[in-house]
This record gives sequence, structure tokens and C-alpha cells, in this order.
Amino acid sequence: MSVYFYIPNLIGYARVVCALVFCYTGSFDPIVSAVAYSVSQLGDLFDGMAARKFKQCSVFGSVLDMVTDRFSNACLLAVLYKLYPTIGFLFLWALALDLCSHWYQMYSTLYCNEKHHKTAVSKYKILEIYYKVPYMLFVMVLLSETAMVTLYLNVFIDWFFIQALMYVSVPFLCLKHYINFIQLMSASDKIIEKESNKI
Repeated sequence: MSVYFYIPNLIGYARVVCALVFCYTGSFDPIVSAVAYSVSQLGDLFDGMAARKFKQCSVFGSVLDMVTDRFSNACLLAVLYKLYPTIGFLFLWALALDLCSHWYQMYSTLYCNEKHHKTAVSKYKILEIYYKVPYMLFVMVLLSETAMVTLYLNVFIDWFFIQALMYVSVPFLCLKHYINFIQLMSASDKIIEKESNKI
């Protein structure tokens, strides 16, 4: 069977379609948009499970997963930029940091011949906790995604439940982007250290 048709990669394609639905409906249909985005993000949980269950792990699938995460996050952050004009620049900064830190992390993993960016050793304790403490990554991603979705819904729907979730989860979104910055620094350090050893 072609890697293109591995089950986890089919889930990845479905995630891209959901993100595209969000892009299309984001400015006028908050319910469809929030559901489409949430389904796309939930798919991130199941593609990894499917890859392990069906023994269909692949480099293509790993890259597809990373690119789909970045693409869907970028879509939502771009919409939030438009919906919150006063603080929109913060969402653009977050978008740029998210793309750059993950690109650097992926590149440094390949360049330094590490097996996977989540298992790579880092001198930054916060990254060790983030990637290696059981369920920490899951909880942080869940709360930061909750923050972005509730920030989006709060513009359209005036519900106490949404606002309460938003206020609880936004600090974790900020922490997640701080971790992105540390990840960028860690990846940069590894690349420079390897280059220095070659000189």
C-alpha cells in the first residue's frame, strides 16, 4: 500500500479539509467554524494512535502531522487577528513564532540526527517537562486550543460558559507560546553547537 493511503495520513487529509472549512466559514458561521476547527485538532489525537495501531508510522506522516497542526493554527490565529483589531498584532506574532519554532525544531532534529523532536534532549527544563512528563503535552495543547476557540466564539456568542473557559485557558495559551520561544532557542542552540563542532 502506498504511504499516501496509510490510515493516519487519510486522517491528516481530513484534518486539512476541516481546516479549509474553517477558513471559509470563519467570518460568518461560528458554530460550523468552531466544530470544523475542533474536529481538525481532535484528528491530531487519532492519527498518531492509528499510526501505531496499524504500524503505519512514516516520515511523510510525521511531516503531514506537523504541517497540518501549523496550518490549522495559522488559520485560526489569522482570523483572531481580524476579530481583535486592537490586539491583533499579538496573534500575528504568535503565528510567526509558532511557524518558526516548529520549523527550527524539525530542522534541528534532522540536522542533529535525533530520532524525534519530542524525545530529543534539551538543556531547557521546561521543554523536558513539556515533552516528557506524561500527558503534559496533551493537557497544554488541549488548553491552548480551548483558549483560541473560545476567543473566537466569544466574539459571536455571549455565553458565560464560553467566557469562563476563555479566562481559564488563555494563560495556558500564553504559556504555550512561551514554550514555543524556548523551543526556538533550544533548536537554534543545537544547530549552532553542531556547526561549531565542525569548524
